[in-house]
Amino acid sequence: MSPLPVGALERFTQGSRIRRDVTAALQAGGLSIEYTKATDNARVWGLFVKLSEALQAALGETREVLVLVAEYDQLQASEIDKAADIIRSTGVRLSRSISIILTEDRRTGDKVREYSDESGTLFVGFSLDRIRSCKPHGDTDFRGLLQSQAYARDLYNLPGAVTKSQDFFGRRRLLERLRQEVITGSGHQGIFGLRKIGKTSLVNRLAQLVREDGRCFVAQIDLQRAAAIRADVSYVLWSVGQSIFDSHRRVRDIKHLRLFGQYRLFLDIPDPSIVAELYDHDIQLILRERRKKIVIFLDEIERILPPNPSSDAQRNFVQLWRLLRGLDQQFPGRLSYIISGTNPKCVEDAKIGPDDNPVYNYFTREYLSPLNLDEAADLLATIGKRIGLEWETHALSSSYAQTGGHPALLRALGSIAHARQPSRRNATRVIESDVRLLAQDLLVERSSLLDQLVSTLRDDYPDEYYLLTLLAEGKVNEFADWARSSPPDVAHLVGYGICKDPHTVPQLCINLLQTYLQRQLRAIERSPDVFGSLDLQPGREVGDYVIEHTVGAPGGFARVYKAHRQDEPDEVVALKVVRNGKLSSVQRELDILQTLNHPNIVKIIDAGSLPNGDAYLVMEYVEGPTLRNFCEASTRPSEPALLRWTVALLSALERMHPRPTRVDELRKRHDELDGDVAQAIFEAQHGVVHRDIKPANIILSKGRGPVLIDFNISVAAGAPVRTVSATPYYLPPGVMHGNWTHEVDLYQLGLTLLQLAGGAEIGRATIADLRVLARKNVSQRTFNIINKMLAYQDTNGYRLTSDAFREARTALSAVGRGADHI
Repeated sequence: MSPLPVGALERFTQGSRIRRDVTAALQAGGLSIEYTKATDNARVWGLFVKLSEALQAALGETREVLVLVAEYDQLQASEIDKAADIIRSTGVRLSRSISIILTEDRRTGDKVREYSDESGTLFVGFSLDRIRSCKPHGDTDFRGLLQSQAYARDLYNLPGAVTKSQDFFGRRRLLERLRQEVITGSGHQGIFGLRKIGKTSLVNRLAQLVREDGRCFVAQIDLQRAAAIRADVSYVLWSVGQSIFDSHRRVRDIKHLRLFGQYRLFLDIPDPSIVAELYDHDIQLILRERRKKIVIFLDEIERILPPNPSSDAQRNFVQLWRLLRGLDQQFPGRLSYIISGTNPKCVEDAKIGPDDNPVYNYFTREYLSPLNLDEAADLLATIGKRIGLEWETHALSSSYAQTGGHPALLRALGSIAHARQPSRRNATRVIESDVRLLAQDLLVERSSLLDQLVSTLRDDYPDEYYLLTLLAEGKVNEFADWARSSPPDVAHLVGYGICKDPHTVPQLCINLLQTYLQRQLRAIERSPDVFGSLDLQPGREVGDYVIEHTVGAPGGFARVYKAHRQDEPDEVVALKVVRNGKLSSVQRELDILQTLNHPNIVKIIDAGSLPNGDAYLVMEYVEGPTLRNFCEASTRPSEPALLRWTVALLSALERMHPRPTRVDELRKRHDELDGDVAQAIFEAQHGVVHRDIKPANIILSKGRGPVLIDFNISVAAGAPVRTVSATPYYLPPGVMHGNWTHEVDLYQLGLTLLQLAGGAEIGRATIADLRVLARKNVSQRTFNIINKMLAYQDTNGYRLTSDAFREARTALSAVGRGADHI
């Protein structure tokens, strides 16, 4: 791409006031225009701009930045997608950390913040009216406007694992060693560590480095997402095969593959019982026809072998690893497996149930400890520079002492510092005395994060957790007595980086965690029965939230409360407490749900545990009646209203569910996938399943329409009710237990809409009754859409949510035109 020729900018802006206004404001703000970018739409165009030295220093970005202009009154999410596509296709020239969106929409800035982007780029939006108020047209300096918007971003606060190299800090020596061992060695790596320590981030970065080396095909699987849909060996093998197929065009070009890339959905496989045989065939074919090594990353290994596994889970685990290890023995040095999880028990036990453990001492164990002082300082200082925070040297040392170098705690501390920033136009200096106050704020405002760090130990490894509490309380001698009888448990605690040699330094390495545990233990000792039930009284503090009152009717194992943040009384949330619930069972699933951003999906904000161990979930508080209120003869919605709700809910499900067309599009666009595209393909193949759609779990919000709530997380968290798969009547006929495909969601939504159309509830009326009632109340076209959702795994039903969404939009459009024939 050549620099902008002399006179090209004048020709580009000639005859267009908008182009002249935008280019003039950018240049007056000290930005130089390097290139003009046309698109297939004349009203959507872009500029590649170089930041001034001052802005480069302030924002920490030296590459050119894309400015995308859409000459529309309303900003659509498609414009964000367009900008992301331009950035991806341009390569290294354009910044992937920041981009600017300009439209005529007065809410451009707010909408850009609301829209989610899979590429991870931070988009900053301005209305063209704001641009026209900038110099030389007005008095505002665009440079200051951009800087204030940039400083308003909280880059410390990431919704999930790190996927961008610029967001990854530390562990460079570890990464280089692992990279060499994976590429050139014949062993297999197990990476273990505390929750939120950065295992998934490290795995993402390692996978990217191995891809960039070019000597290996890389497959990467998030077992949490896969196992949440179907937790058997066939589905895991199909998932791995799809990821291998997507790793490079040279794999996709191989003829006669029987499994990999042959089925858009797992449901398309005619006989799932032969998946292992097909997997074996395809792996052997690839290894014989291609000289490259295959590296397979399996994150969240506990999802297929939990600490107290069922006989089915044990059998699946053994079957999976017998096959994978057998292939490794058949092709020595051609396969590498990298697993990650919290505890290495699955590779340390000689037996899995009645069977020998196929991976007993098969993996080299690597504990992921917190960052060292230099790495921690680099994280705080580098991110701080981008958002207007300057950390004093002593403040960095103090932050390290408080957090022990734990990356999630470092980011939380930085996030609180950013929230306390007095100015968004000038940089703020953070000194040592500030850190003490920030640490106290963290103990209150982010107590749920501290709880998440140890919830897996508390819920699943009680001996290790008990040793942890002994250290936290300073019971050195009692700890020493226990340590002599449980050396593996002590070795795990040392490996996690929670403590050093407990015999010479008998205390925790993370001051904040030790203080948190001390406070929790005191709270239980003072009031052992306060948290013994689900009945929390108004005014009770739960983490950073204060209970106001209960909401709705109490369930058998969960209760919902209206609450507010302690420091922000106007920030109201819904807080759901699950009796005997295990936070560790759903933490990763919550991480995934937090990345969803759709107006018809409730936002998951936080999660934690009460002092007695009961899990709680924090969601946005959505006001309005549930759709159950409209399953009556006199309140049932009109057909246009029903179709509007249908389109909104299908739009939400389409965002969540598998999107094979998106997979096809990404495959065609890329020969070898980088980490971002590989992750996008994986998410589009597997999606997220709600698992409990019913009228009572959909709130009709005045401003947003129907909003899906309660992703059946409480069932997953509640240990005593793990056998409960769904609300009675809402599982489709013939569905297998634990088979949570997207078609189950479609069935449940269809049944919900049938009740709304019929004006009666399932259980009181049968499906046959509801069909008779619905036929009288809605047109044949609308009835057919509902009926096809109910045709679970039938040739007459919908296989893809996008098909249902498209037909519902068409029906709604016909209603909008006043058609009376639908």
